[in-house]
Amino acid sequence: MASDFRLPAASPAAWYLLSALLFAVMLALFKWLGQTLPTTQLLLLRQLGVMAILIPVIVQSGGGVLRAERPGLNLFRGLLSAAAMLVGFTAVVHLPLSESTTLNFTKVFFVVLLGGLLLREQVTAARWGAMALGFAGVAVVLAPDARTMVDPMSLLAVLAAFLTAATMLVVRMLAQVERTSTMMIWQSVIVLAVVVVPGISGWVTPTLEQWGLIAALCLLMGASQWTMIRAHRAAEASALSPLEYTRLLYATALGFLLFDHVPEGETLIGAGLIIAAALWVRRDGRAGPAGETEAKATDPAERQ
Repeated sequence: MASDFRLPAASPAAWYLLSALLFAVMLALFKWLGQTLPTTQLLLLRQLGVMAILIPVIVQSGGGVLRAERPGLNLFRGLLSAAAMLVGFTAVVHLPLSESTTLNFTKVFFVVLLGGLLLREQVTAARWGAMALGFAGVAVVLAPDARTMVDPMSLLAVLAAFLTAATMLVVRMLAQVERTSTMMIWQSVIVLAVVVVPGISGWVTPTLEQWGLIAALCLLMGASQWTMIRAHRAAEASALSPLEYTRLLYATALGFLLFDHVPEGETLIGAGLIIAAALWVRRDGRAGPAGETEAKATDPAERQ
């Protein structure tokens, strides 16, 4: 019978691992293109690709999806997101992939910290300890040697993680009253408005090969989001989120294969501390309501 030859359905973990791989490849491709094309131009082309996907949604709704309950907060979220992308992708272009990926993981701690300070969420003693361990890992990654200063691009990567965490908290506030499609469209339009002028003013005409890579970049972006959403439909975020750290393995491998970069010992030690602390935060979160912070922080919409 034909049914005897059916392949088993992919598990949520498999979808999530595939998403992490696709996301890592997307960042590596962005870094590759960023060696010869301006970051703002790549972001402009990326956002145009996003809008090409969202325009049919706008048309189908007759423009109704554009009506926001809290336009001011949507605007603020869009500006935060634009800043996070500009800062974060600049860091990706200039830092080794393993280092930029490692520092991106610190958004977990910033979500907890900002949630406690701004939203008055309960932060347990265990979480304070985990955050201290995580930021110790950041200090190890950023620590200069006797001959160098702290790399400004590393500081940009940490700033990008902070801005991403702030964006996540705003999304949690908006999600109480806004449709997901409305939030996505507002964010996309605002980010596009922010990057359009610098993207055009610094325009460098891509080669035919670069146009193909840019198209692949947009496809990878959509595929990474789709596979992650597919994973979250069948499993809770708290169960899947530890798999996110496989991105560091992918980033290290891609960094070596594409850019001949071998992570330094400080990066590996710092990554170990940051990942251990982040897993500590998430494990502590499963014990009570405070754990909802990280579960919501890994919402698929946040990967746009």
